[in-house]
Order: sequence, then C-alpha cells, then structure tokens
Amino acid sequence: MKIRSAEISDLDAIVDIHYRRFSSFFLTTLGKSFLKAFYQAFLIKPGILLVLLDNNEIKGFAAGSRDNRNFFKKLLQNNPLGFALSGVNIFFTNPKALKRIFTNTKTSQRVSIACAELLSIATLPNKQGYGKALLDYFEKDIILHNKEKLPISLTTDYENNEKAVKFYKDCGYEVFEVFESYQKRKMYRFIKNI
Repeated sequence: MKIRSAEISDLDAIVDIHYRRFSSFFLTTLGKSFLKAFYQAFLIKPGILLVLLDNNEIKGFAAGSRDNRNFFKKLLQNNPLGFALSGVNIFFTNPKALKRIFTNTKTSQRVSIACAELLSIATLPNKQGYGKALLDYFEKDIILHNKEKLPISLTTDYENNEKAVKFYKDCGYEVFEVFESYQKRKMYRFIKNI
C-alpha cells in the first residue's frame, strides 16, 4: 500500500471511485466531466488530493483543503476553464443544479470556524484499512503545512451513518456541531485539534 499526492493522470480513477461510493450524492448528479474539473482543482494549493495505491492500482482518495476560508472561491479559480466547460453542459442538462452550486459556494464562505478540512474520502470496499491510512496521511500533510495550527474539520451525515461516525470518533474527532445543510440535510461537523 502506498499513498501519494494525486496527479492529473489519476483523475479518471478518482472520479470512478467517487461514482461507486457516492452514487446518490449531489456532486455525482453533475456528471463525470464536472467531477473531473472539481477534483483537478484540488491539485493546486490550498487544495490537497491524495491517492492510495495497492498493487499499483488506485483504491482510494482523499480531497480537502489546508484552509477552508474562501476555499471554494479559490477552487473555482484553480480550474476556471474546466468548471466553465462542465457548467455549460450542466446548464443544458440540469440547470437547477447551477443554482444549488452557487448557493452552496456562497453558504460555504460563511464558515463557523477557520480550519483545514477533509471534504471527501472514499475507498473501494476492502478489509485493508485504506480509509484509516488515507486519513492518517491527510492529517500528517495538514500538520506539515499548517503554520496557523488550524484544526481539521469534516462533515458527515447525521442519519443512518453510525459506521462513519464511529470511525471518525475512533480517529480522535469530536462533534463540534450538528447543523442542517442545503435542503435541510442534518449533518455532523467533527473537529480534531492537531
């Protein structure tokens, strides 16, 4: 097992894992071209995009930010052409989604706490500890580049999500708040001080 920073050639595998693990999530409904543009933007700081390889195949990824303040604005600036091209496609196939993207981006700018943030972590089904290995590596990267000593934040569903909640608690994360996201989805925000 090996974990490293992602490269542009890894994006198709990352998108495929996203599709398999997050099939019912909003970002997935935006299509593979949007997801590819989205994850490509994480290749530029303050983004972080990691891949986990086993037998030279990508088996998981983690995406996040070293600093969540204005991060989604910076993400758009990291890949304007990719977002513009996928946005045109979304405009014709799912125009209501554009409103939600802009609402989510605007809402995310009003952060409740300045932090580094894990925004997405996914692995192919396994019994090898891929998720824990990715999370540990992500945390080490944050510690290495975290001059302000920002805590790490992550969000996860409140309902029917006991396995993930237990995993994050076992990894030292504590509930910071329970909140409702867009469309009244109840969420946990976890924090870990490093």
